[in-house]
Amino acid sequence: MQAASVDLRSYSKEWPEERHAFVQIVVPLSGSMDIDVGGLQQRLSPSKAVLINGNVKHSIVTSDNNRSLIVDLNECYVPEATLAKFSNKPFFDLTSRSASVARHMRRSIHDGEYDRSSTRLWAELLVGSFTDERTDVGARLLTLKALIEIDPFQNWTVEQMASQVELSASRLHALFLEYFEATPHALLSQIRMKKICALLSNSSLPIAEIAARAGFSDQTALTRAMKKLLGTTPAAYRRTMNS
Repeated sequence: MQAASVDLRSYSKEWPEERHAFVQIVVPLSGSMDIDVGGLQQRLSPSKAVLINGNVKHSIVTSDNNRSLIVDLNECYVPEATLAKFSNKPFFDLTSRSASVARHMRRSIHDGEYDRSSTRLWAELLVGSFTDERTDVGARLLTLKALIEIDPFQNWTVEQMASQVELSASRLHALFLEYFEATPHALLSQIRMKKICALLSNSSLPIAEIAARAGFSDQTALTRAMKKLLGTTPAAYRRTMNS
């Protein structure tokens, strides 16, 4: 299989028993379902999820409408310690961090912003959020970038970013240059502009409202910023994307 894939899925009343070579994560978004994983039974809900190791038999029975985020990940990208941890206890309560990552993945699919090239990163971030172990600095930086992408229009400051990853502002600045070849401010601007472009392409929101949502003082300020970063204006970009 490919490194990772993600999908939104609804299950019928009784899903036949199956097994597969990859790791599968089921994060319910609505409704509930009873699942048997290797002889262990549990009811899944939006607060209870499951990580199914490769080649483990599992079956599902549902009694209501349901919708789940399904993440398939090649086993080689899951730490051995994590595989061992979930082999006997596959069910777990979603933490706020796990829920945030899952919400981002769901929104990306729903809004048509799903980027297959970053699926593995998101899947690994999701798996990492299930463990309580302290992550290394590289993983913490990727998690920070993911959090910014979830809500780029939040009033992010360098101090807030540094606090998220338990680093000083100066250390964060140096590590951003090392990992992302951009300063925290520059990367934030790039992520915000990507979101602005998505809104211009996929919504009918007035440009002035998009500018306000993105934190610009007015539409003129957004136009200046977009011209500087992309060499075009919001109106021209929207016309080009919708033509």
